[in-house]
Amino acid sequence: MEEAERRVAADPEALSPEEAARQEREEEAALPPLFRWLDIGFKSLLVALFCVLILAVGANVAGRYLFGFSLAWADELARFLFIWIIFVGAALAFFRGEHISVTYLVERLPRRLAYALGIVKNLLVLVILLVILLGAWQVMTVRPGTSALLNVPLNWVNVSVPIGAGLMVLMCVYRIVLDIWALAKREG
Repeated sequence: MEEAERRVAADPEALSPEEAARQEREEEAALPPLFRWLDIGFKSLLVALFCVLILAVGANVAGRYLFGFSLAWADELARFLFIWIIFVGAALAFFRGEHISVTYLVERLPRRLAYALGIVKNLLVLVILLVILLGAWQVMTVRPGTSALLNVPLNWVNVSVPIGAGLMVLMCVYRIVLDIWALAKREG
C-alpha cells in the first residue's frame, strides 16, 4: 500500500492538496466523456453565476452605503442567480458524488449486496427527481409571467429546476446501469 493510501485509510482528511487534486482528476477521468463535458460546463457556469452575483450584491451594497441609494433590480437579480446556483450546484455535486451520505453500513456489506443497495438507492433518488421534474413542469406551464423589476420571463428562472433535476436523472440512470452491470459481472 502506498504511503498516501495508508494515511487516507487512517485519516481520510489527511490528503495533501496535490494528492487531493490527483484523486479528483482520476475520478473525473472515470466519467464518460459526456459527463466530463457537463462537469466542465457546470463548473464554468457556476463560476460565471457567482461572479455576476458578487458584482450585483457588491454594487447594491456600495450604492446603499456609499451613495445612499439602493439598486432595486440587484436584489431580484441576486435572488434569481442564487436559484440557478442552487440547482446547477446540486447537479454538479450529484455528478461528483459529493452530496452528503452515510456509507458506514454499505462499506461493510458484501460487494453484491452493496451493488444491490446502490441500485435501490438510485431508484429512490430517480423517483424523487421525477417528482421534482413533474412539479417544475407544472410550475412552468401554470405560472408563466415576468419578474417585477427586471421584467424577464420567470420561466428563465424556473427552468433551472428541470435542468438541474434532468441532469441528475441522467447521472442516476448511469449509476443504476453501472451497478447492474457490476452486479451481473460478479454473478457471471
